[in-house]
Amino acid sequence: MDYSVSYHPISEGQIKEWYFDVLEDLGAAEDLKLRITAEQLDKNDNNLEELEAYYKKKYLDMIKRSRDLDYGNFNKWHAYFIAVVQGFFEKFYFVHGSSLSSVHDLAFHKTYFTPWTEVSPADYIEDLDVNSKLQGPYSGGAYMSAAQVKQLLNDYENDSEIKDILDEQFEGKRVEVLLAALKYASDNDQGLVEAAKVIHPGEELFEEPLCYSNLFNCDVLSAAVYTKDLADQYDAIYKGTGDDG
Repeated sequence: MDYSVSYHPISEGQIKEWYFDVLEDLGAAEDLKLRITAEQLDKNDNNLEELEAYYKKKYLDMIKRSRDLDYGNFNKWHAYFIAVVQGFFEKFYFVHGSSLSSVHDLAFHKTYFTPWTEVSPADYIEDLDVNSKLQGPYSGGAYMSAAQVKQLLNDYENDSEIKDILDEQFEGKRVEVLLAALKYASDNDQGLVEAAKVIHPGEELFEEPLCYSNLFNCDVLSAAVYTKDLADQYDAIYKGTGDDG
């Protein structure tokens, strides 16, 4: 899996408010408050009004893009855009090359994932292919409810089998990113949406990433772990011990 996978804390109520309600009526976005970070304000001379207008337009452009689509797959359509939209309102996280929905244990899926049919309004999912796995780049994957988020956090700490599954799937420091996403969602009584290539970090050190949401809402731990892994990869190549292509 050679792409980024992001994790987006969001409740079922927020999915409705931030995505489906606005998809139905753009006017529903008028009173929605976007998340603007202090770092953004510093870079923009503390012009909050200008930043809010810019990101509100970008947010609505994403909604309009979704409106214009007619995919036969829910994961590549609504699930993906739910993740994109979340990043205008909340913090999100990413790792490279690891995903919860890639865990092969079916019992894990049944325990920790909620079917999208229980989350989406029927009108937006009927007759579409849908499951709880990523469908390649630019798709949504699993959705975890708030209760499932809390359960997975607890089980990671108290069930060695679950800990081994996550540590194997999210090697090295990547598991710390996943746990940070789960903890943030748990602390805010939110679920978690998985998606691929909402953010596309550069393949060169210090290259500016591409993000379809608000990049400033990406948690700094995600970027730090990715940059460290990338630096280690380049170090191995330069020393002749890695794979350069």
